[in-house]
Amino acid sequence: MQFEYTEPQTELEAAFGGYFSINMFGPIEQGDDVRFQRFLERSAPPPRTSVYINSTGGHVEAAMGIGRLIRGKWFSTSVGSCVLASEQNDKWVIPRKLNPGKCFSAATLTFLGGRLRYFNANSQFGVHQFSFKNPSPEDVGRSQRLSASIARYIEEMGIPAAFLEQSALIPGHDLDTLSEEKMRELKVITGGETAVTWGVEVQKGVMWVRGERDALFGHGKVMLCYSKTDRFMFVAMVEAMGRQNELLNFGLVEIVVNGEDTRIDITDRCARAPTGIYIMFMAKLSDDEAKFIAYSASFGVQVRASSDAGVFLGIAPVSTENGGSDKLKGLYGLAPDT
Repeated sequence: MQFEYTEPQTELEAAFGGYFSINMFGPIEQGDDVRFQRFLERSAPPPRTSVYINSTGGHVEAAMGIGRLIRGKWFSTSVGSCVLASEQNDKWVIPRKLNPGKCFSAATLTFLGGRLRYFNANSQFGVHQFSFKNPSPEDVGRSQRLSASIARYIEEMGIPAAFLEQSALIPGHDLDTLSEEKMRELKVITGGETAVTWGVEVQKGVMWVRGERDALFGHGKVMLCYSKTDRFMFVAMVEAMGRQNELLNFGLVEIVVNGEDTRIDITDRCARAPTGIYIMFMAKLSDDEAKFIAYSASFGVQVRASSDAGVFLGIAPVSTENGGSDKLKGLYGLAPDT
C-alpha cells in the first residue's frame, strides 16, 4: 500500500487549520502497518487529518494495524482520494478534488479505524468473508484465531457485531457492495458526528454518568457527578483543537439544557483547566439544577466571549436518549433527601 500526505498549501489554509489529508491506495501487504507507522513519524500529520482509502483489500492483520494507528491518531476516514485541483487560480485557498474509490475486503477494516467515517458519492464499499489467500489444512486453527481477532477489533472500533455477520454471509470469492443506507444502519459511516454513548463510573467515592460524542468540531464529554461530600457537580471535557486560550478565557460559561431552551450560567463557579487534549470545566450544582439536568432531554456546555456572541465553543447539547436518561435519573435518585 502507498501513502501520500498533503499539508496546507497557503498561509490562509494554515491559519484556518484543516487542509491536511492522507491518501492511501493499492493492495494492503504484510508489514504495511509498520510502514504506515514510519510514514506517520516522518510526516507528523496533526489530529483530525482526513485519510482517504482506495484499496481492494489484502493482508487482514496489517489492515487492522493501520486502522488502530488511524484511531490512535484521531484521524477520520473516507473512501476515495483527495487531490489538489489542476487549476489553482486562487492564491488564498487551493481547491481539492474528491475522487470516488473502492474500499473492499480487508480495506474495510482499515476504514473502520476512523473516528469519523465518511462515504463519498459514487464510491464502493464491499465486504465478504475474511480468509487466508492460500489456505491449507494447518491454517484451520489460524483462521479461527484470525476470526476472533477481527471480532475483537470490530468491537474495539465501536462497530456492532452485525457488520461481521453481514460479511460472513458472503463467500470469500464473492463481494457484497453495501448501500450507503446499509452502511449507516451498520454504523460503518458516521458523517460529521457519532452517536452518543453513555456510561457509569465510580471512583474514590464519586459516581458519575458520562455522555460522550465525537464530532467534526471535536470530541466532548459531559458528566453529572455525585459524592456524599460535595453532592452534585457538572463536569465537561472539551477537546481544545487549538482553541485553548479562548476556552480558558472567554467570559461566559453556560450549561445549555433541552436544546438551548434553558441556560444555567456557571461562569463565577466554574473551574477550568487543561487536561491532555481537553479543557476541563467543573462546577458545583444545586440539587434543583442537578434534577433539571438528570430529567432533561439533552444538555451541553457553551463557552462564549459574551452573551451577545453568536458563536460558541464547547459541546452542543448531547441527547440523553439511548440509555442516558435512565442512568442520569438513577444517579440523581441515589442522593438522600432529593
